[in-house]
Amino acid sequence: MTSVGLVGAAAVDRLLHRDPVASVFSGKHSEDSAPLTITVGHERTDGARREVFLEWVSRLTNATAHPHLANCVSAGLTESGRPYLALQTTRRTLNDVLDEEGPLPTGQVRAFGVALADALAHYHSHGLIHGAVQPGFILVGANKMLQLTGYDNTAPVLARPLPASVYTAPEHLDAAVAGEVAASPASDVYALGTVLYTALGGTLPWARPDVECVCDPLVRAAPVGPIRGVSPAVTDLVSAALSPEPQHRPTAFDLAANLSGVDVSAIPAQRVAPSEIPSTQLPRTGLRPVTVSTSTDLELYEPKQEPGRLRRRLRKITTGTAGLALTGALLGGVGLATYATTNQDAPRTCPSNGDLAERLPGDFPEGTVADRLCDRGGGEYVTAEFRPAGGAGASGAREESAPAPVPLVWKETRSGWELIQSGDCGRRSLPGDVADFLGCD
Repeated sequence: MTSVGLVGAAAVDRLLHRDPVASVFSGKHSEDSAPLTITVGHERTDGARREVFLEWVSRLTNATAHPHLANCVSAGLTESGRPYLALQTTRRTLNDVLDEEGPLPTGQVRAFGVALADALAHYHSHGLIHGAVQPGFILVGANKMLQLTGYDNTAPVLARPLPASVYTAPEHLDAAVAGEVAASPASDVYALGTVLYTALGGTLPWARPDVECVCDPLVRAAPVGPIRGVSPAVTDLVSAALSPEPQHRPTAFDLAANLSGVDVSAIPAQRVAPSEIPSTQLPRTGLRPVTVSTSTDLELYEPKQEPGRLRRRLRKITTGTAGLALTGALLGGVGLATYATTNQDAPRTCPSNGDLAERLPGDFPEGTVADRLCDRGGGEYVTAEFRPAGGAGASGAREESAPAPVPLVWKETRSGWELIQSGDCGRRSLPGDVADFLGCD
């Protein structure tokens, strides 16, 4: 197929997946090089977000020098300023293996656990949090060599929330149900514990057909029991990683050390072991795929802006102070604590003129936002004037052909700042001073 363009040094040829945040393509650096999966954000990134993303990229490229972490071949910003991430990939994932082969031998799962826990420990040591440890993001190479991938799920600017599943730690269920991102090293360990328990053929107590939602916190508090026919030498360690209390789980480093200390020769041959894996433990929807069997030649995505709609430079999880708290947590690893985007106690921060300009609808002409005034309407509104390019001459006098300034108002909501244009005077909820600014009768 004909390449549709270059992303960094990689030639992009096929679209694999697209969601509101990014597009995922296949590509190569050269004809004889390994295949790549390339994630490209839809929106240009600049200012503080650019620095946060590039700092994350620096940490990632240093962290992926581990045999069980997918190699980050290149990452950065395209010529148009959009973030991208290019990773080496394979055609199979652990999800495929479990679907085809069913539960795996205890010794093999124990070896997988050591490899993946060590990879997570290495990843965490660089101040990074994965947030998507699931069978679909674990690549399987030659000789069943495992590599963890899917770093973009908690990457600044590229991140998107995953649906709640059996791999979601109990402390993050509320955020997942709300469509927000929350991640921590402890939740990575929990997810890995679920992967290993699933690979052994264990049926999680909250993943039964008669359980309507895996998000019920009371159901998720149930202890994970032993697996019939499987050595408790391994399942006891895996169950510890599945503790409903994050402080009671081992770290990724401790989990790797504990599993590696198991005497493989002492593991008895499996008898009456599970023969299949419940479908509820192999999620297939809502994730950015690593590979897709069919694909289509398409041009790189250029988002179309609808009149009156915001230009979303940041996703919900990176909008406002809550998003900054999350990205700071992902980069800094402060205390290896739990970070969520539902922090309602964070102090309100007035957006800059440049940040407001980035949130204008796509049909606005070139210009600047000026005369910003925060704390309107009890602190929930920001008023500003939009000055189209050429709106003032060198002496400050308005040119005859220049359009008049446009009054604009942003309202702070849980998902960010919502633009209210002058045509929205019909909103009954507008405070008096905001309505006056818009010229409402």
